[in-house]
Amino acid sequence: MTNENTQANATAEPVMEMLSEHIPLSLIMDMASPDGPHSAELLASEGLPDDEWWKQD
Repeated sequence: MTNENTQANATAEPVMEMLSEHIPLSLIMDMASPDGPHSAELLASEGLPDDEWWKQD
C-alpha cells in the first residue's frame, strides 16, 4: 500500500465508524465542512427518516 492509500484509509476510518453508528451523512458533512451545505438543507432534500433519532423520549 502506498503512503497516499494509508493516509486515505486513516482519514476514512472515523467517517466509516460514524456511518456504522447510523450518524447521518448530513451531520458528518456539517462537521467536515462548517461553511455548508448545512444539514438542515440536506435533510430537507433527503427527507426525514422514520426514526427521528435526535429526539429524546
